[in-house]
Amino acid sequence: MRWSVIIILVTTFAGLSCVNPFSPASVDPSGIKPIVRQTAPDSVLHNFRYAYEHNDIDVYENCLDPNFIFSYTDQNLAGEIETIVIPRDGPSGDLNRTRRLFEFFDEIKLETWMPFFDRFEHSGSETWQVYGVYFQLSVRDIDGDFGGESFEAVGIAEFTFRQSKKDNLWRMVSWEDRSAI
Repeated sequence: MRWSVIIILVTTFAGLSCVNPFSPASVDPSGIKPIVRQTAPDSVLHNFRYAYEHNDIDVYENCLDPNFIFSYTDQNLAGEIETIVIPRDGPSGDLNRTRRLFEFFDEIKLETWMPFFDRFEHSGSETWQVYGVYFQLSVRDIDGDFGGESFEAVGIAEFTFRQSKKDNLWRMVSWEDRSAI
């Protein structure tokens, strides 16, 4: 009896010693791997999706080039169409808007996320890569703090990337949203 208790204790401690609670999982419950090194536009898009689905503003910010801009086409009630361009920083910049989005909605899902390479673009001496992404975005205020709001957007987005000369990592220079809400 005494030996069986000792064997059970040793086996239990040996099994637990292989678990590091401070080490992130290789895949989280949503099936997305944690952030990856941004060695190509694909990895930036991976981190972008991770940031959205985990409300992680720090990962999101690292996906953006310092000169990043977000743009979309707005049709107002009078039927006029206008292109809205939002810079990365500033009180009404993309980072602050995204931070508020992450605070407002408890659940953000990119259920469909299909990136594809589109083309190369040249800007001065740099070669940029342009990717399109077919997506389905859903956002929900599950706990009802903000009235239980939920929205969906389906469409295509165009992302432009360049490689940083400082750290050789890729980041988004622009995001043009072409979704239908």
